Order: sequence, then structure tokens, then C-alpha cells
Amino acid sequence: MFNQKTIGQILSGIIFLLVLLWVYTAASKLSDITEFKRQLNSQTFSHTVAALLLWLIPISELCAAVLLMFKQTLKLGLILSLFLMILFTAYIALVLAGYYDRIPCSCGGVLQQLGWQAHLYFNLFFLTLSIIGLLLLHKQKVLLRN
Repeated sequence: MFNQKTIGQILSGIIFLLVLLWVYTAASKLSDITEFKRQLNSQTFSHTVAALLLWLIPISELCAAVLLMFKQTLKLGLILSLFLMILFTAYIALVLAGYYDRIPCSCGGVLQQLGWQAHLYFNLFFLTLSIIGLLLLHKQKVLLRN
């Protein structure tokens, strides 16, 4: 269906978009850590969990970006990207499903002007890219063996 070159080009595009996402989101959080802390505290988490997430989220995002930049760690970077997107998407889905007593503000994140529904679609897009990236990486390795 796709040849080695096409798979490589699509995979490169996916990696570029994911690295851009993770670097941007981590940088925006770390550049105004006070605002990020306020945003976390306005969510449904306890202050203890929010304090942990204050550093865990941007560090995880930077780790994903770095892992995606090297061929030796690309698969791990795609897995971490998928894991993070599953967590972020699940949280948004729970908010939209009315799981929490109150709907927290959607003040944090890349798309600050958009509501929860738009965030869900945005996250599903990057979650899908992570899955496609893993599948293409596997396909690329199979083609190289043959």
C-alpha cells in the first residue's frame, strides 16, 4: 500500500506535530508556572494532586518531545505521547459526561479560548496521530526486514 519513503514522510510529519505540541504545551506551562498552578487548583483535583501535577505534566511533556527526536527512543516517545493523550482525553471525557460534581474551568491548555468539547476533539486528533505513528513505525520496521 505505502512504500518505505511514503511511510517515512508521514511518520516525520506526525513526529513534527507531536514534538511541536509537547514543546509548546510544556513551555507555556513553565513560562508562567504561577498561572498554571492557579489553573490546576481550579480543576477537580485536591491541592496535593495539583501540586504533584504542577511539575509532573510539563516534565512528562518535555520527556515525550525529547524521546520523539531520536530514532533510538522514537517508539518510547510515541508510547508516552499516546499515554499522555489517553489520560488528558479521559479527563475531558469525564468532565463532559458529568462525572464531577462541578464542571471545572477549561482555562488551561493549548486552546484556552475553546471549551471542553473542542479540547476533546483536539486531543482525539493527537491521540489518533500517536496511534498512527506507532502503527507506521511498526510497518516501517517490517518493510526494512523484508
